[in-house]
Amino acid sequence: MTTPVISATQLVSELERRLGEPCAIAFDADGTLWSGDVGDDVFRFAVARGRLREPARGALEHEARQRGFETFSDVNDTAKHLFDAYVAGRYPERDMCELMTWCYAGHSLTEMRELALEALHESKHADRLHEELRPILEFARARSIRTVVISASPRVTVEQATRVWGFAASDIAASTPNVVDGVITSAMSGAVPYAAGKVAAGRALLGPVRWLASFGDNVFDVEMLQEAELGVAVRPKPALQARLTEIAGVLQLSVETRQP
Repeated sequence: MTTPVISATQLVSELERRLGEPCAIAFDADGTLWSGDVGDDVFRFAVARGRLREPARGALEHEARQRGFETFSDVNDTAKHLFDAYVAGRYPERDMCELMTWCYAGHSLTEMRELALEALHESKHADRLHEELRPILEFARARSIRTVVISASPRVTVEQATRVWGFAASDIAASTPNVVDGVITSAMSGAVPYAAGKVAAGRALLGPVRWLASFGDNVFDVEMLQEAELGVAVRPKPALQARLTEIAGVLQLSVETRQP
């Protein structure tokens, strides 16, 4: 059995057909709203320029030692070593999402926003948008359908990255560090929205509102795709592609671009 491929125009018609009581649409961020991973972009940018600070040292070294990895005199080198282990498949992805959230300990939220904006500009983030989603977002907003983002990337980074798509900070669930007096600490505030955690984060945002559709690109979006009435795969990665036939009602969005 193959997964139906649907154009943005056809999907808008299907969403229109299903409208009724107040409803919402949820989007994953990285790989769905754009190509690449903004959490990775900011992290790579920061460690390459020595931007991580001493307040992150203790937690980073603890994380490295408990897993048998080397530590270095430069906190940025320790962080990079852990990231390299993640890329090599020797460090869990969910844990890496946490690390890339609290590793900016010692930065104020203002400094973190500035760092994220620098990195996103450097990585040409605005040129990597998945334009096939534009008609869906335009339709939803024209009909006052709430649109939210549920991402395992760091909150400040996701808030900055989604501004190009017009999302408000209040419509974003993302990995959030503990913040004391406006400064990031080396601890988390709540769970990472990852796999089943994306559903919990989405429900916390949406409450009892009808969950009309979800959009995702990777295997840890499966639970979120299943939770909505319509699950829509956007440029699915191989791990998700292999599981699409398991998800009832899932569709795959065709890659038709329309320049803004």
